[in-house]
Amino acid sequence: LKQGGCDVAVVAGVNVLHPRTFCLFSSMGMLSPSGRCATFDASADGYVRGEGCGAVVLKRLDDAISAGDYIFACVRGVAVNQDGRSATLTAPSGLAQERCVSAALHKAGINGADVSFVECHGTGTQLGDPIELTALANVYGPERPSSRPLLLGAVKTNIGHLEGGAGIIGVIKAALVLQNRAVPPNLHLNELNPHIRTQIVGFNVCFPGAGG
Repeated sequence: LKQGGCDVAVVAGVNVLHPRTFCLFSSMGMLSPSGRCATFDASADGYVRGEGCGAVVLKRLDDAISAGDYIFACVRGVAVNQDGRSATLTAPSGLAQERCVSAALHKAGINGADVSFVECHGTGTQLGDPIELTALANVYGPERPSSRPLLLGAVKTNIGHLEGGAGIIGVIKAALVLQNRAVPPNLHLNELNPHIRTQIVGFNVCFPGAGG
């Protein structure tokens, strides 16, 4: 769009479940035995697979305004990264996450302390959630005023992990949060994961949920 290669782009993600993949992930101990995605919660016991799809229509802002389109949100900056060498598939690199978020903020010309809401990856695992929260604290925490806590959401608690469709679903939720000026609660959040509590000391953050 920026280079003029097209004027309209439909961006989508989809996930269709297959029993073989369920068996594989179950044998690896990755799936939640309770069948609930408890992101950030002390009871988090693995992720829950979801099936579905999501799509958005992208245009350059000036073109959308000229056409009289209803605009849900504006994309200010994007970044792509790769985990690099990680311990395991379920132990992501916090440093890689931190660098990716910092790059997106830099391209958008935004200070991390000015951001009010982040839609997290939030898979609902005892290891992955604290790693992600530590990375977010390092990027969004410094210089954050006490009057502006960072609200953290996790749509996976509502619909599970759509895997190949998870990214676009997160974008759609973030756009709806902006439109409605309200953050829906994270389900199954009653007691914050103690590992997260240890990692985010001094981080002005809020977890919308039953216990948030």
